[in-house]
Amino acid sequence: MRALIWCYDYPFLKVGAFNFVVILTVYVLIVFAENSWPVGWRGAAMTSINFQSDRFYATNASFTATDAVIEFTRPLRSLKIAYFTFDRHFADGSRIALTNSPEWIQHYWRQEMFQLAVFEKDADNFTDGYVFWNWLNREPIYSAAALFGIDNGVTLIERGDEYCDFFHFGSVYDNSVNNDYLSGKMAHLHQFVSLFKYKLHDVIESACGDRIYLPESARGKLILDSEINHEMLVSDFHSLMDRRDVSRIYLGDADRNAYLTKKEVALMRELVGGASCAEAAVSLDITSDAVNKHIKNIKERLNCRSLCQLGFVIGKLSARNIYPFSVASGANK
Repeated sequence: MRALIWCYDYPFLKVGAFNFVVILTVYVLIVFAENSWPVGWRGAAMTSINFQSDRFYATNASFTATDAVIEFTRPLRSLKIAYFTFDRHFADGSRIALTNSPEWIQHYWRQEMFQLAVFEKDADNFTDGYVFWNWLNREPIYSAAALFGIDNGVTLIERGDEYCDFFHFGSVYDNSVNNDYLSGKMAHLHQFVSLFKYKLHDVIESACGDRIYLPESARGKLILDSEINHEMLVSDFHSLMDRRDVSRIYLGDADRNAYLTKKEVALMRELVGGASCAEAAVSLDITSDAVNKHIKNIKERLNCRSLCQLGFVIGKLSARNIYPFSVASGANK
């Protein structure tokens, strides 16, 4: 009541009793809300993080969860996978990074290697899929990771509406782990990802409440052509075509995630190479009816009306169809 009387005693303030109560209530709610927000949300986007600070690594929820991640990832060692990091990248430039290798990840952040890493680029560059690390240029990220024994790995990507998840799996001091080996373990890795998100849900949520915000200068960059190891990627594409356990090639977002079977790809290569339908049938040891049926199915799946239009689409089929990110056209710097 003293506050209300105070307002009446000083009319020059032009604040009535009712208005004063409203203002006071709003103020209290704001103060309460600010102090109730999870650590890291409260003004985090406006606060510059000192990546050289020991206190940052000792208090940020991504790094204080290391022991839990180490314990949970122990079974991966039976797959020769000793390194694991989970990154979740939000559209506002914030991140979480849960890892079983704190020494490497702290080095990564202290050296501000997020300025250079492909997986730190704008989430709009990525779609669901996986990327073998040797599809990317080794310098500077993977050569630095190798100093910590981390090498030969794969990153699984899951794109959500509000964020993009990256699950990084790698060997430690074990060169027997290569792309073929990892391909054979892919089902196990996907199973691990599902279990990780379920069992460590609370840990992930805690880290999401204490996000790491990148400097504005490090956000929204395109993936450059020069960052891709094209020789290895093309080699893997041809290996993929020869593998017995691969029956379909998915063409990605540009073609509405349509697919071609390996037999259809082989047929279209014959036709794009100039062979007639009859010649393609002989080369592939199939009947002319089978050729016509394949063409009909492909045209329907790719929404092509003519064989000419279909040839244009198939002509673009290359190693680029097997990696789940877009590259800035003509960018070589």
